[in-house]
Amino acid sequence: MKIAVTGGSGFVGRHLVQRLLKDNHEISILSRHKPKEDCNNSKVRQLFGSVNEITELVPAIQDCEVVFHLVGIIAETRKNTFEKTVAEGTKNVVEACRLAHVKRIIYLSALGTSEKAETAYHRTKYKAEETIKNSGIDWVIFRSSIIYGKDDGFLTLMTKIIKMLPIVPIFGDGKYKMQPIFINDLTQAMAQAAQNQRASKKIIDAGGPEELEYVSVMDHIKRALGKKRLNFHIPFAVIRPVAALMETLLKPAPLTKDQLTMLKMGSVGDISLMKSLFEIEPIKFEDGLIKIFGEK
Repeated sequence: MKIAVTGGSGFVGRHLVQRLLKDNHEISILSRHKPKEDCNNSKVRQLFGSVNEITELVPAIQDCEVVFHLVGIIAETRKNTFEKTVAEGTKNVVEACRLAHVKRIIYLSALGTSEKAETAYHRTKYKAEETIKNSGIDWVIFRSSIIYGKDDGFLTLMTKIIKMLPIVPIFGDGKYKMQPIFINDLTQAMAQAAQNQRASKKIIDAGGPEELEYVSVMDHIKRALGKKRLNFHIPFAVIRPVAALMETLLKPAPLTKDQLTMLKMGSVGDISLMKSLFEIEPIKFEDGLIKIFGEK
């Protein structure tokens, strides 16, 4: 099968492409950046372009039956806002899919997405979902919790903090919950969604088997690294003005008010549909860390 992946050079995209290759698919990758490692595979075609340009999207999608749409941002830059990149970018992807007669769009969204969500991140994800659902093209939507794996954004940052600092900053009480999903489990489900007819027009919560408090997540990482560190709790009332100042001075900001809101609201869902559709058993966070760091 011929498949296109937008955002194919990103963390999820790179792992998904490797998973799709195992199933012998032909892959077209659209990305704004050169991948960290060249993929010397005759079944992979790399194109550079943006979801903001239809003329760059159509060549990447042409002749493909399925499109995985993975492009997203977690913080706005001066050029790339949530509205432009997520909402408008998805409209462009859908239009390109129509022109190319694509049969199915598979979109990576996020748990917490809703029309009246507290954050711009989740509200624009909702707009993107609605565009896809109303496209007239078959679709599958994955709403994911935190995704972790080697060279990801979340675990890599937490590892640096734990290794560098004698204490670990925790915002608020740290009791907000998340459901970390190992990258291999997510890409296995997504790859199966390309041809699984039972997944048609389904919104699927994607997460690991455990609902873990943030402090527990950090404790797991500390143990995996063999590091003993005390937690230092910073009230949200203290850190929020700092994040607001960062947003004013820096684009993208290393910490935003939206990110604090998302952290506090947590990220958990019901993964029973994912497990029944794709017959996978996602691994525990502790076991995923062992795969990444090895036994301690």
